[in-house]
Amino acid sequence: MANPRQSKETKRPVKISRLLSSVFEHKKWRSKLELHRVFQFWDSVVGKEIAAVAQPSLIRGHVLWVKVADSVWMQHLHLQKMLLLEKINQNLHEEKIIDMHFQLNSSLTPQPKPEPTESKPVYPDKKKEQEFDKLISSLDNDELKVSLKSLWIKMQTNR
Repeated sequence: MANPRQSKETKRPVKISRLLSSVFEHKKWRSKLELHRVFQFWDSVVGKEIAAVAQPSLIRGHVLWVKVADSVWMQHLHLQKMLLLEKINQNLHEEKIIDMHFQLNSSLTPQPKPEPTESKPVYPDKKKEQEFDKLISSLDNDELKVSLKSLWIKMQTNR
């Protein structure tokens, strides 16, 4: 029985590069690899906002399947499908994606942003405030005193 690692004519070992090239061509893997480049450039093509809620999951033939966080985004992407296909295909060379299908996947739901908590006001130290009052007491202009005091309090509370 012949060894598959040897060529038929010479019974000598075949270079792996030649063997892989032959397999790639026979199985049409080059075109499949070209289409799968979508997974590499998806985020940059669709943008951060869409990439957070939609990710490509698989390619069947020339159809891209995209997992989407919720039905609202699915509807939005469906309306944008032709534009998305155009952008994707601009980044592919010979092979092109001809259609996109969307499917819900709740694992892509972005985490809700935490509600901002009200921070309690921080008041300046009473002793420092008295020292500052003493410092500005020598000023004659009351309006200037009030402005300086207000500015000083803001500076103390923002530390």
